[in-house]
Amino acid sequence: MNIKYVYTNGCSYSDGTGLKNTEVEDGKVTYIDKYSGFLSKKFNSTDVNEARGGESNQRIYRKTFDWITNNQDKLDETLFVIQLTYPVRNEIWSVHKDNNAEISEEDRHWWGAQYGHDGYSAWDHNERDTSVDRDEINFNYVPTNKECSEISWRYVLGLQSYFESKNIKYIFFEGDRNPDGFMDRDCNITKLINFDYFYEEPFLKSAKNRLTECNHPNEEVQIEWANKLYSFYKEKYR
Repeated sequence: MNIKYVYTNGCSYSDGTGLKNTEVEDGKVTYIDKYSGFLSKKFNSTDVNEARGGESNQRIYRKTFDWITNNQDKLDETLFVIQLTYPVRNEIWSVHKDNNAEISEEDRHWWGAQYGHDGYSAWDHNERDTSVDRDEINFNYVPTNKECSEISWRYVLGLQSYFESKNIKYIFFEGDRNPDGFMDRDCNITKLINFDYFYEEPFLKSAKNRLTECNHPNEEVQIEWANKLYSFYKEKYR
């Protein structure tokens, strides 16, 4: 089956943050020259990129399954490219968050957060009625990277299990791996995961010093990354 859609999800490493060529529509900035666009051109397919800067593996899981649910007729013709982000990130639900041009109606109550950072400090920003006494909650507790990885691997397993049950083509990779934030594979749940379709090199590491002003892969690296993923696809699926 030919690939007609390349669906990409991730964080700022996959939404093209920092690239010079942009488009602005209704207040939303879209970065052009992302690797997903170059990869889609290799298949002569449609580029569907739902990555968003600063977001979590929880959002990646949620939004990817939303797209799957709403596009059942396209799955046989879709390559899913899933970039995993720092496991410390998560989402909180805030019914008081105002909508804005960058957030769709279906997402307007989801607030991208991080344990021990925005996730708990956001309570003040999004004050809401609750049955939980905030004095009983430890706002300063930061789970370890491994504890957060245990959660993120469950999202990976959920997506992978669905992909493989439906014979859907997919690639996973990490946007970055550093001592403070990486998908720790020394977790029991990773015994259940098939790493054959993980591209092992982290995207940011591949860039070396070829970075934008905000330390993200530049245009040259985007093209190179698309070539790497395409070669990996051909190795695994042809």
